[in-house]
Amino acid sequence: MELRVVDPKTLLDNPENPRISAPNVEADRRLAHNIKIVGLLQAPLVRELPDGQLMIVAGHRRRRACVLAKMREMHVIVTSADEKLDGLAAGSENIIREAMTQSEQWRFVDKARRDKSHTDAQIARALMVTPAYLKRLSLLAGLHDPILHAIDMGRGPDFNDLKVIAAAPVEEQRAAWAEMFKDMAEDNADPAQYRLNAEDPEDIVPWRDLARFLKQTRYMAVDARFDEAMAKACGVVWTEDLFGEGGKDNRFTEDGSAYAAAQERWLADCLPEGGVRMEVGDYGQAVSPDGYRRVANWMEAEETDVMGYFFNPNTLKIDEISLRPKEEEELEVATSPGSIAPANVAAPKERAAISGTGLTMLGLIRTQALHAALDAVVEDVDPWDLVAALLLALGGQNVSVHTAENAHYGQRDAALATLFPEGVLIRDPALLRQEAVAVLKNVANCTTSQHSGSGVTAQLMGLLFDADAQMPNMAFDDFLKCFSKPGIMEAGKALNLLPRNTGKEMRTAIMAHVGPEGRWVPEQAGFEPAIETWKAKLARMAWRLEAHKSPAGDDEEDGEVEHLLPTEEERTESELYDLNEAERIALETPDGGETPESGGAENDTADLKAALLEQASEVLTPDDTDPEAGAAIKAHLDSHLEVVRIAA
Repeated sequence: MELRVVDPKTLLDNPENPRISAPNVEADRRLAHNIKIVGLLQAPLVRELPDGQLMIVAGHRRRRACVLAKMREMHVIVTSADEKLDGLAAGSENIIREAMTQSEQWRFVDKARRDKSHTDAQIARALMVTPAYLKRLSLLAGLHDPILHAIDMGRGPDFNDLKVIAAAPVEEQRAAWAEMFKDMAEDNADPAQYRLNAEDPEDIVPWRDLARFLKQTRYMAVDARFDEAMAKACGVVWTEDLFGEGGKDNRFTEDGSAYAAAQERWLADCLPEGGVRMEVGDYGQAVSPDGYRRVANWMEAEETDVMGYFFNPNTLKIDEISLRPKEEEELEVATSPGSIAPANVAAPKERAAISGTGLTMLGLIRTQALHAALDAVVEDVDPWDLVAALLLALGGQNVSVHTAENAHYGQRDAALATLFPEGVLIRDPALLRQEAVAVLKNVANCTTSQHSGSGVTAQLMGLLFDADAQMPNMAFDDFLKCFSKPGIMEAGKALNLLPRNTGKEMRTAIMAHVGPEGRWVPEQAGFEPAIETWKAKLARMAWRLEAHKSPAGDDEEDGEVEHLLPTEEERTESELYDLNEAERIALETPDGGETPESGGAENDTADLKAALLEQASEVLTPDDTDPEAGAAIKAHLDSHLEVVRIAA
C-alpha cells in the first residue's frame, strides 16, 4: 500500500465498476459540501496501470465529490494486492456498507449537543441536513425503545403521528405498546418490550390510532351521535368536567378509539331516513357519492335535496353536507361510454415540451450567446455579413424607425455621433466594426417579450455568427424542470438514455449523463429552429402581398395563394398584434377582404369605381398618349383602386 496525493481529475474510472446505475447528483453535491467542511475522511483505493495512470478500484463517488468541491489534490491509496481481488473489493465496499439508522444519527447529534463542541448550524452543515431535519431527529429522544426500533426498520409513523406520540409521556407510550402486543409476547416476556421483526405484517402497528390514543384530546358527549347503549357497547366511559359551564353537558372522554368506533357504528346502523352516507377521500375530506353533487351556500334549497353524513377523521365528529341528485343530463354525460367530457367542453391542450418560464429563460440565454458570438467576431467580421446583420436588425419587432423630430437617443445615435463627428464618415474599418457590433448588441434580443424582443431575426443573426457555439450547458435543474414529462422523456431518448418512471428521475439521469464538465444543448434551445419559423413568416408575408394584389371576388387568384393562409395555431400573439385592420379582414375573409355588410351595396360600389376610373383616365391620358400606354395606365388604376364604403 502507498499513500499518494493526486489531482482527482486524472483518476480513471474502473470499467468493471459493479455500480452501473446513474449517480445521485444531489447526494454527490451533499458529499462535496461535507468534504469542504470536514475533509476527505477515507481515501479512495486505486491501482497503478502499466502506463503509470491510476484507475479507481473503490471510491468513484468520493472522486466525483472532490471534483465538485473543486479540489485540485486528494489522497489515494495505491494498492499492490492481487489484481483479481479488485472486483471483490469494489463489490464488497458497496454491499457491506450500511447507513446509520435514525436513532444512531440522533445519538450522534445528542452527544455533540451535550458536549457543546458544535452548534446546531455546524452540525447541520457537516451532516448536510436542514435544521428542520435536526428538529425531527430530536423527537426521537422522547420515544419508547421498541418504537425507535420500528423507525429504524423503516416501519415507523409519519411525521404528524410521530409528533403526537413523542409528546406523550414514555410511560403512556409503554402502556399503549403493551396493550397492543399483549397477545404476541412470548411466555413471561414483557409485551411492552416487544420489537417488530421482518415476519410481522406491515400494518401491524396502527400508528394513527396510537397517536389518537396518546393525544389526550377531549371528545365531548355533546358532539356524539350515539346513545348510552352504543357508548357502553363500544367501551366509551364518560368523565364529568367539574369546571365546565353550568347547564350544559360537560361530559367527555379521552379514549379516541372508542369514541370513533361508536360514531362509525352510529353512521352504519342509525342513519336518519333519507340520509346518504359519504365516504372519506385521500385527504380526509368528504367524497360526494355517485349521482349526487354538493349544494353550495348560494344555491336555493329544493325539495329533492338530501342530507349527507360524513365521519370526520380529524375531529371524530359526524359532519352534515347538503346534497342534490344530479339531473338526467348530467348523469348521461358522466356515464356516456363514448365521451369523457361534455361536447361543448374543449379537450385540454397538450402541454408544450417547454413551459413559458423555460422559454423566458431560454430567451435570456440565447441573447447572451448571441452577444458573445458578436464579441467573438468584432475584430474581423465580414463587412457583408455585417450589412446583412444590420438589415436583420432593422426588421426586428423591437425596432422602429423615427423621423428627426421624434428620434430617441440611444446606441444607434451614439454610434452615428462617433462615426460622423464632423458630418463626414471616419473611414476606420476597426471603428466601423466596433460601432456596428455595438448597435447590433443593443438591438438584437432573443427574449420572448413582444415589446423588447427582436423575434426570429435575432435568431437568424445567431445563425449568421454561429451563436450556437456560445450556448452554455443546459443540463441544469432549473432549466430541465421547465420541460413537461413527455418533453423531458424525449430529451432523454435523444441522449440514448433508458426510460425513467418520473420526469425527476429523467432530469437526474440527464445531468448525470452530461456531467459537470460536459455540454448539452437540446434541439429546441439552439438557433436552428429559427429557419422553419422564418420560412413560415415569409409564406405569410407572401400571402398578404397576394391578398392585397388580388381583385375582390377573383376566386381563381385567391385559390392560388390559399395554401399560404396560416392556421390559427400558426399566428402568434405578436404577429396578430402587428396586423392592421385591413390585414385582419384579409386573413379572416379569404374572398378578397369583402365583409358581409358591404355585399348589399355591390352594384353601387362598382358604378362608383367605374366613374372614378373614367375621370382618372382622362387626367392621366392626354389626347396624344399612345393607346397601348393609356390602356396599361387604366389597367394599373383598375387593379389598385379600391372603393371603401363607411357606414354612417
